[in-house]
Amino acid sequence: MTSDQGPRQPLKNAQECFAYSWPIKNFNELVSFYPSSHFVLSERFWSPRLLSKNPYLWRAKLYPNGVNEQAKAYISLYLVAIQTPYEKSNNITYREKQFRLEVFRLYTDTTTSIQTPVLIRNETFTMKFEFEGLDDFGRHRFCSLDSLFPNGDLNDDVDLLIRIKIFNDVPQECEVPIESDAFEFPTFAEHLNDSRYSDVEFTFDCGNRIKAHRIILATRSKYFEKLLGDKWRESQMKAIAIKQMEYTTFRSVLYYLYTGGLEEDLQFDVLKDVYSKADMLNLEKFGEMVADRIAEMVDLNNWNEILTLAWEVGDSQLRTAALDFAVANWSDIRDSENMRKIMACEECFSAYDVTYQPMSQRYMMMKWTFLTDIIRSFMPFFLVSYYPKNNVIMNNVETYDDVVCVKLMHTMTETSNDTTDERLR
Repeated sequence: MTSDQGPRQPLKNAQECFAYSWPIKNFNELVSFYPSSHFVLSERFWSPRLLSKNPYLWRAKLYPNGVNEQAKAYISLYLVAIQTPYEKSNNITYREKQFRLEVFRLYTDTTTSIQTPVLIRNETFTMKFEFEGLDDFGRHRFCSLDSLFPNGDLNDDVDLLIRIKIFNDVPQECEVPIESDAFEFPTFAEHLNDSRYSDVEFTFDCGNRIKAHRIILATRSKYFEKLLGDKWRESQMKAIAIKQMEYTTFRSVLYYLYTGGLEEDLQFDVLKDVYSKADMLNLEKFGEMVADRIAEMVDLNNWNEILTLAWEVGDSQLRTAALDFAVANWSDIRDSENMRKIMACEECFSAYDVTYQPMSQRYMMMKWTFLTDIIRSFMPFFLVSYYPKNNVIMNNVETYDDVVCVKLMHTMTETSNDTTDERLR
């Protein structure tokens, strides 16, 4: 944990960085009463708009036990954009902003009752909020419950402070976040797997070996700091056998720690494994790099794997990339083997949005999106009969994924007009 007590630079213009604070007293009670996938909302708050008298409207959304089962050991935290009357009347359908989410634990001095905030985690995002699509953004695994309850007892009294900073411009003069976008130290690429000065070697069942430097690994990764620390037997070993990670995956992790970058020419299967290990090792920036690379590789052979992975881990970027590909290539995927694999994956549909029961309307919308034979025979009639008249579907569109679903159904309707016309006669 890092205390938020360091010196801060003054803002050039107070409006360039608006801050909203949301104190949560007895957060431990929320953890007890709110199961996974249930959330609490902050009050609505306004942030100023530069050179305009029309401010922005927001609120925060917090899942005390995670947004889904995969994130239940974490809190999930999001910023929600709310369309203002001004934006609605002027047909403004999106809002692009840079913002920062911060979580503090409040420690109380028993003698003075003064609370001191200690920063647990922060992260800065740049996001395009779409009022008819994806109107919230944040992190499924923002910070672990272990970091909020260091004693491991979820019944301990814990007070939190959630602070949201919204920037009208690039926040160059606001305090720098704990996690910088790039490493603030030089690259050591030439020293990776170089025997000069190396003091540890990692071995693998495949016979490969990697020479490394304890000080570099321990400085740049909490995982290696613990692995190579005094409390573990590995701290005294010159050669450490790696059993739970493939050689290529482990090498990619070390390459990131030495250079701050991602290796080139990594195959899709390797990237999937690297992505999961980045999450396990709590290397969030590394995971984002891998997700960016995977999103660029979506094709007819892997779109279903990427969509499944996105549902399992709750990654909106990968989910969007896979769904966008599905929309653009519906005629090629609708009868494919990969489509049948998606339809057979009930766990994936449950992971998609466990806020709702599996047979909820949103679940059915997602299911309908990927049905082939049933879509062709039933859904076009449903759309023509109900969608134009009662707006049944659009009344339930709440996320970008839902919008994509509607786009898919429109695409399928357009390809089945002849069949639909015959039925309506």
